[in-house]
Amino acid sequence: MEVIVITSSSEKEKEIPQIIRLFEHGLITLHLRKPKWSKKEVSAFIHEIPEEYHNKIVVHGHYDLAIKYKLKGIHLHRRHRNSKLKNRWNRFVMRLKHPSMIVTSTFNSIESLRENTLKLDYVFLNSVFTSHSYCNKDEEAGVNLLKSILNKAKIPVYALGGVTKDRIEVVRAAGFKGVGLSSAVWKHIDKNPQEVLLLIQAA
Repeated sequence: MEVIVITSSSEKEKEIPQIIRLFEHGLITLHLRKPKWSKKEVSAFIHEIPEEYHNKIVVHGHYDLAIKYKLKGIHLHRRHRNSKLKNRWNRFVMRLKHPSMIVTSTFNSIESLRENTLKLDYVFLNSVFTSHSYCNKDEEAGVNLLKSILNKAKIPVYALGGVTKDRIEVVRAAGFKGVGLSSAVWKHIDKNPQEVLLLIQAA
C-alpha cells in the first residue's frame, strides 16, 4: 500500500531538506500543495528540489509547471473537473502531449466519488477518519461500507484525513490503494523524524 505525502499548505521551515530526506528514504510520490502561493513561488520551491526527484512530484495548481519541470503529474481542483469546454480541452491537450503525466483529484464524499466520470489515475477520498468520518462512529460498519464502494471503483482510491499509524490496517482492510499524509508528517517530522519514516514504511 503506497503512502503519498502532501506538503504543508503554507510555508514551513526546513521543508525542502525534509522532503529530500523523505525521497531518500523511499517516498514515491509528493503532492505539492501551496494554495495561496503564486506560480513564481511554487516554481522556486520546485527548483530547490534536486532534478532527480522531479518525476515524483504532483503539483496542485499552476499546471504548466508540471510540463516545465517534467513532473509526475497534476492534481485537479474541483473547479477544473467540470465539463466546461475549456477544461475538457486543456485536459485533452495535456493527455495528448504528455501521455505519461498522471492526473489526480480529491473527492470530499462518497457520493461525489460515485458520480465522477473523468479519467483519473487515482483519487483521494477525504475525511475518512475526521469528524465527518465513515469509520469513527462504527468502525466495522464504516469499513464494510467503504469496502463495498471501493470494490466497485474504477480507479485507485487513497484515504485522506486523520490517517495515523494505528489506522493503517483499517485503511488496508477497507480496500484503499494507499493513504495520503499531511499533518501526520509535518506536525512530527521536526521532533521525531524516525517515527515519520516508520509511519511511511508501515504501509
